[in-house]
Amino acid sequence: MKSVLLSLVILLTSFVMGFCVEKTHMTEFKPGAIWLDTEGKPINAHGGGVIFADGNFYWYGEHKIWGKSEAQKADGGIHAYKSKDLMNWEDLGVVLSVDYDNPDSHIAYGCILERPKVIYCARTKKYMAYFKLYEKGKGYDTAYLGVAQADSPEGPFKYSHRVLCAAAQKGTGDFFLFVDGNGDLWHLAVRKPDKAFCLTKFDEEYKTPIDSSVKVLEGIPLKTEAPAGFFKDGKFFLLGSGSSGWAPNTARLLKANSIFGPFEFLGNPTSGVNPINKLGPDKTFGGQSSFIIKHPTKDLYIAMFDIWTPEHPIEGKYIWLPITFDADGTPKIVWRNSWKIE
Repeated sequence: MKSVLLSLVILLTSFVMGFCVEKTHMTEFKPGAIWLDTEGKPINAHGGGVIFADGNFYWYGEHKIWGKSEAQKADGGIHAYKSKDLMNWEDLGVVLSVDYDNPDSHIAYGCILERPKVIYCARTKKYMAYFKLYEKGKGYDTAYLGVAQADSPEGPFKYSHRVLCAAAQKGTGDFFLFVDGNGDLWHLAVRKPDKAFCLTKFDEEYKTPIDSSVKVLEGIPLKTEAPAGFFKDGKFFLLGSGSSGWAPNTARLLKANSIFGPFEFLGNPTSGVNPINKLGPDKTFGGQSSFIIKHPTKDLYIAMFDIWTPEHPIEGKYIWLPITFDADGTPKIVWRNSWKIE
């Protein structure tokens, strides 16, 4: 009997240990490699962005469903993580889920929910989440901007509504959000179907675009996708990509005195080769821009890129690289196999 019990204990222990994942602690960034959270699980926050709130960094991205390809509807909502150092991320789980119960919901499972970004609205004291939203069963026909809100950066976020930006009946694609010195929210995105890059102001509560504010931005090439912007030394820089579906293409960088333009084209800011996939600047290391992090206490800007894997989206990787600046202030993004925040 004792041997039977001992065998059961050994079997049970082996079973439990097989599902235990070792906790991890990162000491450096390793662009393009598998990035594990603090529980040892691969981070699942694709096409996302980062904010700093209450002494923590929060990373929000697309939650991809295991075993699903993009064609099989892999979007499960918005996944969030929390960190003190931008390297070690605690999993907060899915803070906005697609709706698995109501097939008539705007965010019913089967919709396309991409590139979530979160902004804090000081006027309402709400954390506002925005994301590209395509209706279930309609493919990439009409690109809505989905809106959700929460009382805390940790969520949960509650879906509110969807809007069409740039006064366009077919909506807008990839977007960048900016809150100006007056506390007003601006949305920058490529317009459908003409692919012009447009600027739109939102109302005071960050809920509704103001159609009369729409402006086509001068100097930004047509079909500029994946915009990620930042200010440095009185200049506004906009990092983006061309349009080639899930396949990587050449990055593009633009400069202006403000978000209103006009913009000057600065070419491709990247250099070096990703040794994991052997891709260099002509393919942006195999990635596409998603966001620029401005560190709250350091003169540090970090460019976030996603390596898309549409057949297995959950296996997509992340490339985070520091932005350096030439003597004339021109940003450069140079490949590094690893790096640390000094």
